[in-house]
Amino acid sequence: MTDRVSLAMFLPLAAAQDGQPYISCAAVVALLEHCAVTIAATGLDADAAACLLDDEAEVLNLRAIGHTVTP
Repeated sequence: MTDRVSLAMFLPLAAAQDGQPYISCAAVVALLEHCAVTIAATGLDADAAACLLDDEAEVLNLRAIGHTVTP
């Protein structure tokens, strides 16, 4: 992970009746747009862009685990 702030830290998560965490489609779109804009604006190469996507996924996954509820 890098020192940059991850957008995934700020996405709203909710636990559904099945105990699984969910985010809205709007949150997914915002995350994808953030990644696309960051990659384009900074001119990241393919490896760096992949790291950005992987970092965001890792943060979101860790937050999702924390929001998982045992029904």
